Amino acid sequence: MAEQLAPAALVGVQAAVALGAVVVLPLGLRLLDAAGALRVPRPRSLAWPLAGGGATLALLLPRGPGAVTLAVPFAALTVVLLATAAQAWTVPRRRRPSTSDVAVTVALAVTAVGALALVADRAGAAVLGFDGDILLLTVPHMLFAGFGACLAAGLAVRAEAAGGSVLARAGAGGVTLGVVAVLVGYLVSDEAELVGTVVLTAGIWCAAAAAWQAARADAARGGPAAAAAWAAVAGLGSVVAMTLALWWAVGEVTGIAHPDLSWMVATHGAVNALAVVLGSLVALRLRAGAAPDVTAADLTAADVTGPNVTGPDVTGPDPALAGPTRGGGGGPWRRRT
Repeated sequence: MAEQLAPAALVGVQAAVALGAVVVLPLGLRLLDAAGALRVPRPRSLAWPLAGGGATLALLLPRGPGAVTLAVPFAALTVVLLATAAQAWTVPRRRRPSTSDVAVTVALAVTAVGALALVADRAGAAVLGFDGDILLLTVPHMLFAGFGACLAAGLAVRAEAAGGSVLARAGAGGVTLGVVAVLVGYLVSDEAELVGTVVLTAGIWCAAAAAWQAARADAARGGPAAAAAWAAVAGLGSVVAMTLALWWAVGEVTGIAHPDLSWMVATHGAVNALAVVLGSLVALRLRAGAAPDVTAADLTAADVTGPNVTGPDVTGPDPALAGPTRGGGGGPWRRRT
């Protein structure tokens, strides 16, 4: 595709990258740590939003060495996340990985894809034949549909008792598979991308419905009503955002009238970022803050071992990525019981 974004849409992409890199990624890493799902190096460090700020500034500069220099720290941190995800699958485990485990590791890994696209775009280079505005769109896609949606779906499973409901597990699996399928389809053909969009849509709808049901049940038991409200916003937003995504994908295959990329940024992109992903993460944050087994100290302490979710804290050296786990798992996985 050679379609270029309108100037206003380009500003929207820049704003989405700022929101994703400065707010969504750091918030998601804190939630991941608070849930005890996976060991991420220093998830509460200011390095994450500061690097995101550098990535944002890089988009405001002309393409060239200066912009690349500002984008590189963000890219380097996403490589750390990629290594964390890879290590989670290489260390010995005493339990079978769940759909939540898969979702959160894919969430971490795809941030590196977006960062690679960012650095290449700022350098004026192409990646696999894609350049310009099309390459730039990969950055917010990986921050929101990739990192944000996968993480929210994975943590929604962990937030439920007994390993999560069937709907929540289907959502986590569908979102993860859909994100990977869309990414592969983008490189293969419009038809393959359409299949991925269908899978991703089903996964996001399942995950959003499960999260809303769980948040509403929490509210009925005295939990925060605001969490249920945010989850409802995310659910309604997912209907709008993913219906638009389906319309666009079908139009690309069949040739029927459909929004162009600039309109997709203004509609699908804005709703997906502000309502679906941000709404889902805020709902999870509110539920985590109200959970009896997650204290305020757990959510604010600047440590890298994570909160005391179940049982005693890990003792001994703090390897950040490996070592003993809580809840009976092995390696970097940490299971909530």
